[in-house]
Amino acid sequence: TSENGVIGNGPDIPWSAKGEQLLFKALTYNQWLLVGRKTFDSMGVLPNRKYAVVSRKGISSSNEN
Repeated sequence: TSENGVIGNGPDIPWSAKGEQLLFKALTYNQWLLVGRKTFDSMGVLPNRKYAVVSRKGISSSNEN
């Protein structure tokens, strides 16, 4: 968490760590990701990953990836 206890702030996180994105990429490659709809909307489709998107809204399906 950040110094004030926040773990997320909209689509951003209030800190950065060197190598964090590379680690995320390595850990999620060819794996399923469970994400909220707003997170999915903000990050978009990453290659070589499958998604389960949680939402209070209706279901829409795309077979792009």
